[in-house]
Amino acid sequence: MPGRDVSIPVLGRERRSQSLVLACIVAALALLAIGMAIGSRIAPQESTPPAATTSSPADVGERSAPGRRTHAPTTRTRAGAVAAAARSITEFDGDVLLEPARLRAVVERIASAASRAQLIEAFNQASVQTRAMLGADTVPRPVIVLRSVPVGYRVERFSTDEATVAVWYVGIVGSGATIEPQQSWRTQVVRLVWEAGAWKVRSFEASAGPTPPLSSTEATTPPGELFTVVASFSEIRDAS
Repeated sequence: MPGRDVSIPVLGRERRSQSLVLACIVAALALLAIGMAIGSRIAPQESTPPAATTSSPADVGERSAPGRRTHAPTTRTRAGAVAAAARSITEFDGDVLLEPARLRAVVERIASAASRAQLIEAFNQASVQTRAMLGADTVPRPVIVLRSVPVGYRVERFSTDEATVAVWYVGIVGSGATIEPQQSWRTQVVRLVWEAGAWKVRSFEASAGPTPPLSSTEATTPPGELFTVVASFSEIRDAS
């Protein structure tokens, strides 16, 4: 998403993994990628090249009726894994990262049992840094924009027990107190495990880009107007 920037194979790696998480958080915040940028490399390196499938989000899910697709994050299929990976990014949209109780609930819901405690700790630290960077406690409270939209995905590995999905997404981040609205393009590699009847996040690994250029002829909207207009749009998932 905008810039927010873990597998825990052996306990001996936990401290090193935690430092990697925090390093990625700091780097992501420096890049103003506050959306879903908690990234780390806790999973062991793969020894064989992955087989990849690239598609757009419109291809995610399983057809339930002519012209209609249904997302299936809790089905033990490739489509279910992709939907779960995409949702693990968009779950942190809006002000979730700024509200500790909601943030913890989201992490507890999407994380695997083995990585849950570590992810909660990492996200809590990211929340504190994000609130400070966006001036969330400023009075009066500023308009804050945190939005992420998956653009495409690549299935790098899949079995009915584990899956690795790379999600390419664009995020918008801004604060009326500190940061003018801007875009951030990132790729999030989400490693999943099938657990308790659903796909759960084992690890995140974030990287910048690929970033397409903006049109040199298209005028940008002034920051003040952006805060007003963007805030007037509700997230698609809230539609009823």
